Amino acid sequence: MEVKRYGQTVHEEDAASSFKCREIVQEILRFGVNQKQIVKIIELLAMELEDRDLMVKVVEVTKASSSPKTESPKIIT
Repeated sequence: MEVKRYGQTVHEEDAASSFKCREIVQEILRFGVNQKQIVKIIELLAMELEDRDLMVKVVEVTKASSSPKTESPKIIT
């Protein structure tokens, strides 16, 4: 007896969702974006998250990575 299935399993839905995400990433990369632009895109996407705590964490990480790396002044004697 063959069991008929309707719709997708949770694993199939997750796989389809991941595939869609990978397609979106590939489309963004086709634009020829540089690393700084990728970080900005991640920041802008993070601001669309419903989970505020997660959004704040992601934005903090992107801000930290995009801020200029400054060294403390050295005193020459």
